Amino acid sequence: MKYLLTTLAIVLGWTGVAGAQSSAQVHVRGTVAAYASNVLTVAEPTGPQKIALAPNFKVAYVVKSDFAKVAPGSWIGCTAVPEPDGSLRAVEIHIFPPGLTPGAGSRPYDLGPTSSMTNGSVGDIDSAQVGTVGAHSLTITYPEGKKTVVVTPATAIVTYAPADPAALVPGAHVILFATRAPDGSLSASSVNVGKDGLVPPM
Repeated sequence: MKYLLTTLAIVLGWTGVAGAQSSAQVHVRGTVAAYASNVLTVAEPTGPQKIALAPNFKVAYVVKSDFAKVAPGSWIGCTAVPEPDGSLRAVEIHIFPPGLTPGAGSRPYDLGPTSSMTNGSVGDIDSAQVGTVGAHSLTITYPEGKKTVVVTPATAIVTYAPADPAALVPGAHVILFATRAPDGSLSASSVNVGKDGLVPPM
């Protein structure tokens, strides 16, 4: 467990600063094209990106989970989008391992033009009156306030597991938080990899 928490605390650090992105900080999402000598090449729709990885970079798997694992008091991150009626629909939820509470708060996110990311503790869980079978209303609390989101059967739910650089095989789906230098080069200290072909939904 100590290894798990130490590894994931470093790997998941980008989640805590997602709302503080500047022009020098970017998410990179795509598939591994190549990995050698601590240089990761990620194939993106706009073209390949080369990322220089720190000598002691960390890797974590993103693995499937389910709503039953979202319990009151657990710490989660939730990407949500506004609905026409003003409610927030959860696009994805990532469940952090016990003891990890990164990035408390709610902030704009880059998964879509109106998306937000909220990290906090799960509060009330109720059935949602949205005409969708299996939907739930979920409250996420953080020091500055709280957000209520609607979780539907279409909401992707994932958690994390330890991995190592051997997971960076061609075709693996990855997401990472990189720093862009003035010369345009990218660097990162951690990589999240979808396990068994999973596309990280965040």
